[in-house]
Amino acid sequence: MRRGVWLFVLGVLAAAIGAASAHADGTTGTTATTSTPAYARLTPSFLPAACVGAGEAAIVEPGSRVLALGTPASSRGPSAYPATTPLVAFASATAGGSTCKTASVTLQSVSLFGGLVTATSVSATHGSGTVSGLAINGSSVVLAAGQTALLGDWGEVTSGRTVGRLTAPLAVVLFAAHGSLPAGTTILLGFAASAQPAARPPKHQNPSSDTSGSAHQPTKTTPSTRPQTTAAPAHIEKSKKYRHHKKKHAPQPLTARPSLGYKPGHYVFPVNGGASYGDTYGGVRNDIYDGWHHGDDLFAKLGTPVVAVATGKLSLVGWNRLGGWRLWLTDGKGNSFYYAHLAGYSRWILDHPNVKAGQVLGFLGRTGDAFTTDPHLHFEIHPALYLSLGYDGAVDPTTYLQKWHTVWVPKNEMPQPAKLAAPVGTPAQEAAVVWHELLAARHLLGTHERARAPLVTPDEFLRRGMVEAAASPRRITNIRATSAHAAASDVLPWLGGGSGGIALLALSAGGFFVRRRRRTAAEPAS
Repeated sequence: MRRGVWLFVLGVLAAAIGAASAHADGTTGTTATTSTPAYARLTPSFLPAACVGAGEAAIVEPGSRVLALGTPASSRGPSAYPATTPLVAFASATAGGSTCKTASVTLQSVSLFGGLVTATSVSATHGSGTVSGLAINGSSVVLAAGQTALLGDWGEVTSGRTVGRLTAPLAVVLFAAHGSLPAGTTILLGFAASAQPAARPPKHQNPSSDTSGSAHQPTKTTPSTRPQTTAAPAHIEKSKKYRHHKKKHAPQPLTARPSLGYKPGHYVFPVNGGASYGDTYGGVRNDIYDGWHHGDDLFAKLGTPVVAVATGKLSLVGWNRLGGWRLWLTDGKGNSFYYAHLAGYSRWILDHPNVKAGQVLGFLGRTGDAFTTDPHLHFEIHPALYLSLGYDGAVDPTTYLQKWHTVWVPKNEMPQPAKLAAPVGTPAQEAAVVWHELLAARHLLGTHERARAPLVTPDEFLRRGMVEAAASPRRITNIRATSAHAAASDVLPWLGGGSGGIALLALSAGGFFVRRRRRTAAEPAS
């Protein structure tokens, strides 16, 4: 009984001490809550064609017109889009400037995806500015200009990004669908948009004019005269003189996405097992003659197989200054597909230019101007409808890629890698580094170091017809890709490589001698 009384007294004393402490701190026993701001809905509108020097936010969905939020920028209180379950929200906005290039906007207490990505402030003038207090899932993140931070496996945050004619100091790109937004969507905060240039009709080359014997020269044709099953995109890749055109005369990215003539189920995603990518078509590229990105970059591990998106014919298998190891594939409808930055090719395709959908063409790498970047496949789509536009007939591949199915090539069907000869000097040195990385990634370093595949020299290219000069579109249809024949010791990787391959060879040899011995023993009886 006394023990129970003492326990009761101690409980009362503890409660009294807790209440006194709370009173001394100026708090009560109830939990304080922070009310959610009463957001006003940001009015969406389609991005105007005129210059927008400052806008609060923009949402760029693949295949859709750009959705501008709070344009032009102005001073406002707590705002969000949509008002309930906001994708984009901020506590306040202030705007200044009077002309396109002096207009500025500052957003305070920015929140994306319900607080997954936050920033204390985003400030920009004509799309260029700073981001302070950036955090992902509550953890502080510091990004220099151009750097990115991953959002799980479905997106990334970028400090400073340009998408088409839009530029912003803070952007989020979705690799996969998230919430109500599809894969490839980009959200830009504190953006600016340059004026949309007037459409210019394509210049057509006189078919009778001299092409200077270059397979890179764009041969202009019309849909009525172009062969429907052409296997060569020689009229797509540009000659050097076209790269010297001033940007103000260069054609702009195409907005149409025409049918390729087959249902989406006919096509295969170009990277074995899939890849991470965003819609980068139309982005600024200063090293290209017309100044914009003609495809999407598909990121995966170096050495990942790349496959044929459709049944068709290969051409221009070899080296390109920007693309590194690259190739073109043309399907039965005349659509052309461009693969660049490969680490190496499938040995099979060097002797067999006709391929089937899903067949391994090569291996993902970082050759050409991608040597200093993460490994990726640069992929372009050139519909037959726009082949008369030359290289500028490329369309945004994102919406096509989203509808194509992914394949996984079985290990027992994986071909041996092969390489050709890169131009001497820096290209050859960089290509050798990437080739070594490919062998290591494919676990083939030992066997290939003992028996290297012979390289194909430029003279050999000339003899076999693969050199990219003095070739017209008709001639290229008869081009056969060069080969690098396998050495005898290259059988081991096909059998599993290493000790497994040796063991399999030993078992096979043992079986042969057993059968031979039985046959020898049986001969006297007959």
